[in-house]
Amino acid sequence: MKKYTAQNYYDAIDAFAPFSLGQSWDNNGILIGSPEREVTRALVCVDATAAVLDEAAQSGAELVVAHHPIIFEAIKSILEEDAVYRAIKLGLAVLCAHTNLDIATGGINDILARMLDLEGIEVLDTTKTSPYRKFVVYAPTDSVEAIYNAMSQAGAGRQGEYSGAAFLSAGEGRFLPLAGAKPAIGNVGRLERVKEERLEMLVAPENEQAVMRALRAAHPYEEPAYDILETHFNRERLGFGRIGSLKEPVAPERFASFVREKLCLSSLKYVPGREPVSRVALCGGSGGTFLEQAWKKGAQALVTADIKHDRLLRAQDLGMTVIDAGHYPTEAVVLPFLVEQLKAALPGADIRKAQSCADPGIVLGG
Repeated sequence: MKKYTAQNYYDAIDAFAPFSLGQSWDNNGILIGSPEREVTRALVCVDATAAVLDEAAQSGAELVVAHHPIIFEAIKSILEEDAVYRAIKLGLAVLCAHTNLDIATGGINDILARMLDLEGIEVLDTTKTSPYRKFVVYAPTDSVEAIYNAMSQAGAGRQGEYSGAAFLSAGEGRFLPLAGAKPAIGNVGRLERVKEERLEMLVAPENEQAVMRALRAAHPYEEPAYDILETHFNRERLGFGRIGSLKEPVAPERFASFVREKLCLSSLKYVPGREPVSRVALCGGSGGTFLEQAWKKGAQALVTADIKHDRLLRAQDLGMTVIDAGHYPTEAVVLPFLVEQLKAALPGADIRKAQSCADPGIVLGG
């Protein structure tokens, strides 16, 4: 298996769930260990529990990638039974991706929305809006296809229900390599004329860094020529939760059974609403605070976890279906995605879901 560093893992996650999306109250990133730590094996989990840390050490892993921060609030002491103490003692690095993975396009909430077969998915609670940018790249004709493929795989050209959207036009490139240059084409001191193409692709904000890295890696030139232009064509809305529509309305009880089946739950808690469910809001993890917002946006149901008693009573007042599907089940859906994305970004890396990663709650009689 190929070796990478903890920083390589950080950069890989940053490409599809930018850490800049993390909230100010949160704690994301490499929380234990050095960014330069060599990693031959990594375990992915929701929580870096004692069991997960022990599994990592016993299996020869050097890195644990967790969703929930192993360090969240200020630490005033570190006791032997604490996960932080155990991770340090075992010599493990711990990388955490929390609210950035909640908010990111394609992250936890989008995965959950797709699992519930929602259509017309939108952000429930917007925390940030950012304009798409147009990447304009100039390259030799015989290299354009490779650059296009690399940029597409990094997320360029995704517009609505389409991917790989681009415009190409032919032209001539000219450049004069100066002393010290190492041109891929031509010679120092001689003006070169090359048949080139102009490649244009729109890039969503969260994909910009990944697309730039892909562009530079695939481009044959020592100094690639490109422009990055702000557009007013599209603005991406990023934030917590999602809202979308079912293909057809269903009764509250039937919808609750549907959620239970899709998330493979032994049980769940729910408040049945007064109307059939056709529009659904959701938020992986603790999302009871979004009840009123979901209702104002026309949702007949909210699927989330850790719902407080007063929110359940308020749901009854509103006549809204509310489903508490559990914190762990609504977030663990991201683990296969996380493993897949990391493996794609780090070819040859040994990345596994931790076998000891599990819901800490036990259903009596379940």
